[in-house]
Amino acid sequence: MIVSSKVTAVFHQKPLLDYLAGRFTYQTRATWQARVEAGDVTCNGHSATPHQIVRQGDVIACDLPEPPLPDVNLDYKIVYEDEWLLGVNKPGNLKVHGHGRFIQANLIYQLRHNHMPPYPEATLINRLDRDTSGVVLLARDNDTLREVQTQFAARTVKKTYLAVVHGIPNWTIREVDLPIGRLPSAEGIYRFGVMDDGKPAQTMLEVIRPFPPNYALVRLTPKTGRTHQLRVHLAALGHPIVGDSLYTMSDTDFLAQFAVGGSNEAPRPRQALHCAQTIIWHPHQKRPLTINAPLANDIQTFLKTIDPTFEANTISS
Repeated sequence: MIVSSKVTAVFHQKPLLDYLAGRFTYQTRATWQARVEAGDVTCNGHSATPHQIVRQGDVIACDLPEPPLPDVNLDYKIVYEDEWLLGVNKPGNLKVHGHGRFIQANLIYQLRHNHMPPYPEATLINRLDRDTSGVVLLARDNDTLREVQTQFAARTVKKTYLAVVHGIPNWTIREVDLPIGRLPSAEGIYRFGVMDDGKPAQTMLEVIRPFPPNYALVRLTPKTGRTHQLRVHLAALGHPIVGDSLYTMSDTDFLAQFAVGGSNEAPRPRQALHCAQTIIWHPHQKRPLTINAPLANDIQTFLKTIDPTFEANTISS
């Protein structure tokens, strides 16, 4: 697998080895030196040495072995398909797109290259976090992509989520109107919270079923689309989502969970958040289109451990 990159201004007039080890830290300096000395690395199409000076704009290429797929959940399901659109039920622990180690271990790559039949034309309309499961929409042509993304921008798309939260709320239905902004956090952490000068954010909440004594299943309908909106609003109400380590841990503890055994892929529970339904206006069929995704198996299993009588098919969208 040939991987190429252009030298950036930061590494102008620096040794090639400094560029490789400083920019591509997923391999050690010694490994990069060995690759260069083995002839696996070229500069502008010519053989290279570890200590030759590179300049901004130089093209560095390296012949690398195919990386093993990270431990991700590829058990996605196509729940809607026509000649213009795809609806996919994405599992937790799967990025919708990726780079680096996740260049193949993501939903869009799998659909375009490994699915049978493949969908090389598929393009993401909306995204979900890696650890959020449920409906993801994809367009099969540029006109459809543009028209449905316009609906998302205009907030005419209706999305319904299900979440398992800590505690049992003392309300049945509630509208939350709390502005959200980026919080100061440790390097590498992107945490958001309720703040006076944040962007407006509104969410409708409904308790579907309590699971005494410690949990509840809630339905969430966001009216806006702020980053981590549902997670932030629930945490602000004192009912964070089960498994949501970002909003239930300190920065130190959050980072520590990725360092177990020296690997940032240490097993960890994912947040119990699922996009159960998305409703758009079909731009070609000129009608409302409702796409449903059954509650993810891991969330069902968790709820059944609390109450063996729970049946996901009893939940109305």
